[in-house]
Amino acid sequence: MASSGNERAILKRIELIEDPEVCFIPDPTDEAVAFLSAVRDFSLWTQSERPDFYTDGLRFTVEVMRVDDHPKVGNLHNPTLAREAELEREIRAAFPSVSPDIPITVIANTGLPTEDDHNFTAYRDSFARIVGKHVANVTAYREHHPGYVLALLVHDESSAYVQAEDATEQPANGVIFPDRAHPWFLDAHFTQIVAESEADYFIWHTPNKHLWRMNAFGRRAKVDLPSLVVYDIAAMADWNDQEVYDPLLIVSAEE
Repeated sequence: MASSGNERAILKRIELIEDPEVCFIPDPTDEAVAFLSAVRDFSLWTQSERPDFYTDGLRFTVEVMRVDDHPKVGNLHNPTLAREAELEREIRAAFPSVSPDIPITVIANTGLPTEDDHNFTAYRDSFARIVGKHVANVTAYREHHPGYVLALLVHDESSAYVQAEDATEQPANGVIFPDRAHPWFLDAHFTQIVAESEADYFIWHTPNKHLWRMNAFGRRAKVDLPSLVVYDIAAMADWNDQEVYDPLLIVSAEE
């Protein structure tokens, strides 16, 4: 699943996040809450080249990026995104009055096996590569806006993952036990990258991570997971709640 990849559409989507969907790590400080409040008000921001957005009134800046969990297949680097981009172009051509700032969510069926469509190794590699590319420019971002608070905003289009007991296990029809969910926002592989990002805040948006469990009545119920995590980078020096997971045992919950 994907939505419009341009930075304006990604930032505008944050306005839709409700308070119960937000997680602060380590804690919701006044500045972290104020930054999130600003990010939720698209009208405050001016778009620029480096970083992507700034607001002079609050002296905040945001650099936006996009990651996913689709592995390379054959000669086509990302068949899922290629198909989604094609479908979005067709939709926008059919409805030219739709503003480019309005996100269009597209679900493309590539016909690929789950492991070739949503792959945890590809996800880890994508996250490290793309975040690292932007981290390399942090000094330049700060030079363009000296004294401003900088956040890196990751729009993450990966699906949810679960912990398997062995590498061959797959969730049954997408239903899992809650304690088997893979809490990506606590995974040490990712949090180390976040902690070393050299930004002031790291905002991780994951709108597609949906997991289900069987409730006491035998019905499917949604597992409560954040769709937006805000990390206070400086405060992470004393934070020790990260967990180490065996990547070979993390499998996609995609049905």
